[in-house]
Amino acid sequence: MTNETYDNILQAAKSLFLRKGYTAASMREIAEEAGIGKATIYHHFQDKETIFTTLISANIGKMHQAYATIEVESEPQRRITVAAEVTMQFLYESADLLQIARREVPTARAEMLNTYSSLFARYTKMLEESIQQGIESGTFRAVDPKEAALVFMTMIQGNFALYYLLGRRLESPEVAASRLLDVYFNGIKAAS
Repeated sequence: MTNETYDNILQAAKSLFLRKGYTAASMREIAEEAGIGKATIYHHFQDKETIFTTLISANIGKMHQAYATIEVESEPQRRITVAAEVTMQFLYESADLLQIARREVPTARAEMLNTYSSLFARYTKMLEESIQQGIESGTFRAVDPKEAALVFMTMIQGNFALYYLLGRRLESPEVAASRLLDVYFNGIKAAS
């Protein structure tokens, strides 16, 4: 069996999970969606939970790639800009799968919580350091870097949560990041 078959199974399962939900999708339906026999699917995956865990692991890998993209930026304002852009992109691409994991798959939820908590701490610390550098260089006004980093993270997560509260995406991740950055860097108070 080829990597192509493996990838097709994952794509078919993801598509089915997004349309029907994890609980409602069966291994038979995943095999049909992938255009393979049911026995073939078991050659690659033990069960539906293994497929979902594999999808979540791939998603976590994308999250680490997003972090690495942010980390290479050294100029403070640019790092924060890239952080907003790649994080919003990641969240918009991952939103539905993460929601399914949170609602329907307890083992995936636990793995995500562990991984995301650790990354959240690293991410916030990196932002805090960037804000401190920006203060020292005169790019940013004197604020508490830790609080400013938490405000930024709250804005990111709030945008993501709003998607679920409204039940729809308001715009592209690029537009969401741009709007967020404008308010974060410029505030809402009119210039004197």
